Amino acid sequence: MTEKTKSTGLRYQLLSWGPCVAKLKITDEFKNLLLKEGEASSTKEYDYQTRLAGILQKEFRFRDYNVLLPYVDEFLKLYTTIFEKWKGVPFKQPPSYLLRAMWINYQRKNEFNPPHDHADDLSFVTYLKVPEEIKKEFKEYRGRSCGPGGIQFVYGDGNRQAITYQSHFPEENDIFIFPAWLKHWVAPFKADVERISVSGNISSQVPLSSLKKVGENQWQPLKNAIGDYDG
Repeated sequence: MTEKTKSTGLRYQLLSWGPCVAKLKITDEFKNLLLKEGEASSTKEYDYQTRLAGILQKEFRFRDYNVLLPYVDEFLKLYTTIFEKWKGVPFKQPPSYLLRAMWINYQRKNEFNPPHDHADDLSFVTYLKVPEEIKKEFKEYRGRSCGPGGIQFVYGDGNRQAITYQSHFPEENDIFIFPAWLKHWVAPFKADVERISVSGNISSQVPLSSLKKVGENQWQPLKNAIGDYDG
């Protein structure tokens, strides 16, 4: 999109750069369903710790994806629209998604997720419970990293004039959707409380990179990196 300055009337255009990361809000209805199903899935039978990169003691895959699919489908449809707008090119046909994995994380004091990526094409993380103690700890933080309980996405190399990371402190109902190959990490916190989040991996049966040609330009396929972990 071309913009025009008010003072001089000069036109300029900023180029899209890096991966497409979307931040949305889920409904309270979906949040409450995830909490309910997550609690029911928090048993030894559904323990997911050995499949994940996190230094967390309580991580469980959901016992039944089917009850969650209508809600997942809604935010994936919205991401498809966002991706088209971000790329500036329409799809030949909308992607057909497949939910490959979905799990709930109970993060406690001093636990964290080291830098990692995910399998498949897309990943997401949504936050169901963020205690006030963590919010207070984050507000009092004076450093320059993502801070206690923060999430940071890291992409590319460059000097300090390049934006190579994005940091956010998540609130309840926030959901981040991003390419599965995008490196990210989650900082620990010191408060003696429990934060609850849900993560998932999505395979696009029609790749996100299957876009129409524009003139002589052909968009290059999105990298489909298969990591060592689901999360």
